[in-house]
Amino acid sequence: MGDVQGCLREFEILLERINFSSTDQLWLAGDLINRGPHSLEVLRLVYSMDAQVEVVLGNHELHFLAIYFGGHSRNRSDTFDTLLAAPDVEQLANWLCQQKMLHHDSSLKCTMTHAGIPHIWSLKRARALASEVEAVIGGDNAQVSAKEFFAGLYGNEPNCWESGLTGLPRYRLLANYFTRMRLVNSAGCLDFSHKGAIGDAPTGWVPWFNLVPRSTDKRSAMKLLFGHWAALEGVTDRDDVIALDTGCVWGRYLTAYCLETAALTTVQSVS
Repeated sequence: MGDVQGCLREFEILLERINFSSTDQLWLAGDLINRGPHSLEVLRLVYSMDAQVEVVLGNHELHFLAIYFGGHSRNRSDTFDTLLAAPDVEQLANWLCQQKMLHHDSSLKCTMTHAGIPHIWSLKRARALASEVEAVIGGDNAQVSAKEFFAGLYGNEPNCWESGLTGLPRYRLLANYFTRMRLVNSAGCLDFSHKGAIGDAPTGWVPWFNLVPRSTDKRSAMKLLFGHWAALEGVTDRDDVIALDTGCVWGRYLTAYCLETAALTTVQSVS
């Protein structure tokens, strides 16, 4: 399921519409919170479903954690004041710190991150790099603490991957690939200025998924699932790269994608 962003009622309706039951598993592509009206309630609901959900962190979860653990200020457009003031905020924040940057299921041949995986990394490499960031956020990195990471999270530099990067610049860039990526160039560098339609992209920059090699073997093809880019309106023109953010918080739809059948189910925004 794509970016919920605090849209509780649509989330509940969509779960009903797909007949979500105790035997099902739900993958959530990040950005559960912020922008919409009910961040706290959405996060509590997902937390209560812990055994049945796979969550990857989005840029809005990282933003919330940077405020909570890193000492940053809220933006005017943020809508998680109620979450930050909740009596269980510490429990929810610590739970988020245990979630993934990338989720992979070899039996389903599906991989999910919030923003995608750049063409410069193999899936094996992406999984290893995602694990590095997860270790930092979870407090298991000896060089950079979670508090240091969240305090230094914000920034667009460096914007191009080099394997020799170390410390905070390395983990900031990795987090930006997994949670903020939209346009890249042939070298895999990130452009952070463009958030709109593909047709308006600056010269030399293309959607990251345009450069990801297509599988020639449909039997073993891996599907990449991502959210983050509402302006795509769910369209990538590829059946192996699935865009799940369909702009519910902007008055459009919340979308669920069935991993077994590739069926799409949508709910119109009511917020």
